[in-house]
Amino acid sequence: MKVGFIQCAVISAILAIAGYLLFSSASLNVDTPLTVAAALLVSGILTPWLASLIHSTSSPDARESNSKSSTETLYVGNLPYRANENAVKEYFSSFIEVHSVRLMKDRKTGKRKGYGFIEVITDDLSDVIAKTNDSTFQERTLKVRPAKDKVEHA
Repeated sequence: MKVGFIQCAVISAILAIAGYLLFSSASLNVDTPLTVAAALLVSGILTPWLASLIHSTSSPDARESNSKSSTETLYVGNLPYRANENAVKEYFSSFIEVHSVRLMKDRKTGKRKGYGFIEVITDDLSDVIAKTNDSTFQERTLKVRPAKDKVEHA
């Protein structure tokens, strides 16, 4: 996982203030702009390292679950034509953690084709399929299968 912007900003500000106090109190006859520049340089170098260190030690359960899980793609057929990505994501989120949803459209008309692909984060794809295949979504019975690898045409 990526370290959050706010977390980096807070750590950077703390390091910059600490660096300024350290450099200004070190009785080095250095002018203020140079002291500020040195403090910002130190905070800029140390911030990403400290933020990632704090993040990695803060949630061992999240790291453990992420290492066991992977992203898998499901084919979902017989979707209602009026369904949108948000509705499909909301429905499948009650069963599994959804990474993304892509609903297929006709290139000429822009109308939905009634099927799509859902990227889910799971370590057991068969369990997700068992829960969602033949389930009812907006009065339609869904057909859920593992997605086949995309074949490139020559």
